[in-house]
Amino acid sequence: MNDSRRLADQGLVLFRYRSLFVVFLLPAAALAVLERRSAVLPADPGLGWLALCLAVSLLGLGVRWAALGSAPPGASTRSLRAPSASHLNVTGMYSLCRHPVYLGNLFVLMGFALALKSWWFVVIALLVYWLLYERVIAAEERFLGERFGVIHRRWSERTPAFWPRPRLWLPPETRFSWRTVVLREYNSPLLIASTFLFLRMVDQVVVGGLGPTAWLTQDLGLVAAVLGLMVLVSVARQVRKRGGSGH
Repeated sequence: MNDSRRLADQGLVLFRYRSLFVVFLLPAAALAVLERRSAVLPADPGLGWLALCLAVSLLGLGVRWAALGSAPPGASTRSLRAPSASHLNVTGMYSLCRHPVYLGNLFVLMGFALALKSWWFVVIALLVYWLLYERVIAAEERFLGERFGVIHRRWSERTPAFWPRPRLWLPPETRFSWRTVVLREYNSPLLIASTFLFLRMVDQVVVGGLGPTAWLTQDLGLVAAVLGLMVLVSVARQVRKRGGSGH
């Protein structure tokens, strides 16, 4: 009991900084890049490996969208200060596991980590993720238990915290809304696209020794695609400011 209370207290402190945990991985990521730069490397696999890693991150994004797009009003809130909810969502993705958004975040992170082609960095990324989200989840579970009582207890008894159990699927009580996804997640595709573009640049320029101009000429289509996505995100941000945040 004392251990769970301590985890929840730590998670309450970490909750507001959970979206910045990648910062803790930057020194290790830099070391992984330097290690690859000094090693004798095999032939460049081209965009194939990066595309596979991108698919892993996009899988995570899809999990997030599936959870957030069908969440009823008051559930799956985006509070940055402390856990909050006026409705306990127990259907849709939340019938498979209690924290599907954080499961999606794990896949997004794994796509990034695998793209660096360093096994020990993947291990460190998983460890940092586990140390942070174990505590954040404990804080959320304590809040939900206090807020929803017996309903939360019954849900948590039958539903795994993290890894989905497909046989538990219950259709969502709210229809999936692309508008909700766009208004709440407009930054996520740009974050993923720009991160993978940066990793491609690192792989070609820093590790492979290709000149910046030559790299830009080679991957001009990728750069243009990210710039186009940036424009779309700017439009979505203006729409959100003018039309509200959806349900």
